[in-house]
Amino acid sequence: MASPSDIRVSARSSPTLSISTVSDLTTTELGDDVGESSDEQRNIRHHTFYFEDGDVEIVCGDTVFRVHSTIISFASTKLRDVFSQLPRIHPQTLGRRPRIILNDGVEDFATLLKMIYTPGWVSLSLTEVGSVNCPLTFDYRFPARNKVPEFTVFASLLRMTTKYGFPEIREALVEELKGAYPTKWEDFETARVLGEDVFGSPRPHPNAVLNLFLEQDIKFASPFAAYRAGLGTPSSLASDEPGAILPRSTLVSIIHSIGEIRRTANVAAHTIIYIGNWGVCAEEVCTLNAASTSRPEQRMEALNKIYNVMVERIEGDMLTPPSLRNHLCGGCAERLERIHLNWRKRFFWARLPRLLGWTSWEGV
Repeated sequence: MASPSDIRVSARSSPTLSISTVSDLTTTELGDDVGESSDEQRNIRHHTFYFEDGDVEIVCGDTVFRVHSTIISFASTKLRDVFSQLPRIHPQTLGRRPRIILNDGVEDFATLLKMIYTPGWVSLSLTEVGSVNCPLTFDYRFPARNKVPEFTVFASLLRMTTKYGFPEIREALVEELKGAYPTKWEDFETARVLGEDVFGSPRPHPNAVLNLFLEQDIKFASPFAAYRAGLGTPSSLASDEPGAILPRSTLVSIIHSIGEIRRTANVAAHTIIYIGNWGVCAEEVCTLNAASTSRPEQRMEALNKIYNVMVERIEGDMLTPPSLRNHLCGGCAERLERIHLNWRKRFFWARLPRLLGWTSWEGV
């Protein structure tokens, strides 16, 4: 629901009207005709959505959209409620139009209008999501990879469909995230792309994706998005790029969580290598062949070499398998990968969400 500061409605050179919220509309003042506003002179007409025959103007920042209230009302019941409170002004009277001031970004609102005026751009089979009474039929097919639009368009669509009442489109957008932000190990293993890579080029900053999910309450995807953000360098995690600045509490939580995750992965690697029952390997190409010697220091050196490779991997993605085929024979490498896979499965399901601040995958 929009906040009281989100929407203001007025008519330049006409009676004015203020509206408190989208869903709870209350006329608070009605003034007299006044001279032409200097705001109107400063506003820039949107290059696409400024129709000469439009009967209402919507201002976002310094940009004015002139649109058709009947078309917009037909698409969004929330905006229909706003338009129903507009002053009644003859559209031919000195070119005056009622004016609504919204607290939306220009690109966000332009994306909403593109979705409304060109419904073939975003399409959705309503029967697939269980809707039977939606006034607009959208064909939900994005031309880019995996049906998911690039991130800035996706973010605008998600914000606008949530705020202005397009639940079917929002649900379809969220559905497209499930493969890239898995909550089950099986889905993680079979995912074609993971995390922010699903949005293609230009690849968004993982912090920006996490901020969007937290803002829009995309609960199931937030833990894995936090994990992806934590995989970056310290400077990336603490980025001050627009849209990538994490709330301080979120930033502190991820730093702590990633430290704990790496510590846990280190303990697992230590247990697998030094406590596991690694016997003598007869293959000369295998590092563990050194275990055949009676000298303990050579055996320890061999185990240290394998452990160091695993620790280097831990500095990256802790959920990927260790790459030890260049150090071990096929049989030993397969055994180690199998043991490590069992650890990753248990870790993903039981510990990953909790270490990132969520109770469990089921809890999100």
